[in-house]
Formats: sequence, C-alpha cells, structure tokens
Amino acid sequence: MRIASKLHDGRINATNYLIEIAIGDYIDLARRVLDNNEFQRKRVSNSKTVYSLLKTDAAQGCVIPPIVLALSSSEPTELTNENLSDALVRHVGNIMILDGLQRTHSFIDIEDELNRKGDEVGLAAYRKLPIRCEIYLGINRLGILYRMLTLNTGQTPMSLRQQIEMLYLDYSKEPIDGVSLMREVDGSKAKGLSSYNFKEVIEGFNCYLERNELPLERADLLENIKSLEKLSQENSQKDLFREYVTSFNRFIQRINDLTGDELLEDEPGTEGGAWGRTGTQVFKKQQALAGFGAAIGKLKDNAVINGFPDVMAVLQEINLGSEPLSFLTEFNKTMRWISENAKKIGNAQRMYFQYYFRELFNPSSDGHLNLTDAIALALQKYKSQVF
Repeated sequence: MRIASKLHDGRINATNYLIEIAIGDYIDLARRVLDNNEFQRKRVSNSKTVYSLLKTDAAQGCVIPPIVLALSSSEPTELTNENLSDALVRHVGNIMILDGLQRTHSFIDIEDELNRKGDEVGLAAYRKLPIRCEIYLGINRLGILYRMLTLNTGQTPMSLRQQIEMLYLDYSKEPIDGVSLMREVDGSKAKGLSSYNFKEVIEGFNCYLERNELPLERADLLENIKSLEKLSQENSQKDLFREYVTSFNRFIQRINDLTGDELLEDEPGTEGGAWGRTGTQVFKKQQALAGFGAAIGKLKDNAVINGFPDVMAVLQEINLGSEPLSFLTEFNKTMRWISENAKKIGNAQRMYFQYYFRELFNPSSDGHLNLTDAIALALQKYKSQVF
C-alpha cells in the first residue's frame, strides 16, 4: 500500500490521505473493523441487485470509487509510506468506514465465494487487485459524524439514535454523579431512581442545545452539530451534558423526597391509566426530559438564570404547595386534558413540560419553586399558545 496524496480538511480539522491498497489487504482490515466498531453502520439488506453489479465489476478489476475511512487514534500524528501499514493494523479498533460500507461487504462476498469454490488462482489474482481509500487522520467523533452524514446523503445512513448516541457514548460507560444511562443496544432497562434511558436523556439534552422541546429530526442533525461545535468553543471549561444530567437527576431526587411512597389510584373508566401514579413517574419520562432541557435553555437565553448551576442551587427550596395526593391528582388531571384535546399528543406534552419548568424555575413567576402552583400556570401558557 502507498500514499498517493495528502490534503487538509479545514471543516473538520483533519488530514485526508488518498492511498492505494491491494483489495486483499483491505478485506483483512475491513473484517476486523466490522467486528470491532460498535458504531459501524449495518449492511443494507434490500440492495442485492445493485450490489451484485458491483461485485461483478470488482471481480473484473473495474476501478471502484474510493472507500472513505476515519482513523480517530491520536497516534500516529502523520501517515507515511513507512508507517502506514503498521498504523492501520495497530489502530484497527479506531477505524470506521465512513463511506463504502456496502462496497466493502461486496468485496468480502467475492473473497468468500472464491474460497468456497476452492479457486486458489482466482483468489490470489483477486486479492492483488488495487483499490483506493481515503483516510481521515486525527478526526474526532464530531467530525466522524459530520463526514458520515455529508458523505452518505441520499443513501442509508446510521439510525438517528446511533448518530446521537455516537456523540455521547462515553457517558453511557460510567456514572455521572451516581446516574446510570441505559443503552438500547445493551438490552438493559432503566430501573431505579437514578437510572435513565440513554436515548431519552441525550434527546433531552439536544432540546437544551436547540432551545426547542420537539423531537430532533434527521434533517436537523447537521445544524445540531453546528450548535454542538459552537457550544464546545464557548463553554470549553464546562461539561454541559454532565450538568444537564446531574441537575435533572437531583430534581427527581427532590421530587422523591417530597412525594415519598404516595401512590395515586387509577380512576375507573379512564383510558390509558394515570400519567404518573407517583411523583417520580410524573417526571421520569421523555417528555419531561425534553421540556426540562428546552426550558433551561430558554431561561438562560432570556438572562433569567445562568444555567444548570442556578437550577441545582435552588432544588432544595422546591416545595409541593399541597398534599402529595393533591399534587398527583392535579398533575394527572392536566395531562389527561392535554391528551384529550391535543392534535399531536407527544409534542403537546413536551410543550407543556417546557412551560412547566419555566414557571418552576423563573424567580418572577407566581409558580416559582412551587410544584402545584406551576401546574395551572403552565397549562394557561400552553392554552394561550395553542388555542
């Protein structure tokens, strides 16, 4: 293998190398990449016809468009013809296929077919065929995601869940202030007071970044990356994701302290049951996480608070404003009204929680730090915007 050219990508601050490599060497490398990288996109199962043509082309020595790889390791700092092969082998766990995944599977299929046929001569000739690869060296996780999205426009990209999880994977591997984040891919469920669904938490944090409680759509993700880059530059000394998770979890702990074991019975004839039969059930939901993130972001933008530290500073001052059962009854009554009157229930619930947390943490609000008073005030705000 050899390096044909080298260019700097100013958009993602990484170096792009164009290399020539024997298809056999690439297949050996790719097999390990596909096995080791948990973020690698999966094979497209419904494009057999198109990729059967590609397999035929590859077997005949057709020049295939370059495969695009990312090498996110901090070493080496530069690729040369002398260290290229060793760098790819030693850091295979840090390599990802950004563009050309289906081509890669086709290359592997051809080799497997030749092996099954016992065609040693054909296999040897095939493995010597040259292909081109682009390698991004020094690319970070944000850059990988950005390049993956731009390179695969119009194709089958990673799922939105994978794309967002990719940005915050490190937090799912170790607790944040005693919080456990459960990933869907692990098949684990969020059980316990300080355990949360990872996807719901990161979507809630994105609501903070966007100052919008609505769900993030795939088309919005590139703009979201720009927001992340801006925030990372402006808040280099802070860990906003950690602050978001910690403040929401401490809020849940405060709710648990105030409501205890009080349990609301389901009302007879009520479809779908109660929104939340306990205090923590009321708030440990995706809609609340989203509303909390959006609300704190908007309060910060309006210079009402300075951010999550201000929220954490007043959590112990929050009061129920009524008996626990009365609070639960009133909150469930409000959520039932929204379900019966909203056109898009999930979005409406998110909007309501955004108004609720703004009332709760705004020092100028009549519902400031009063869990019960904020219920009606938030509903009034919601109605004024929707009806």
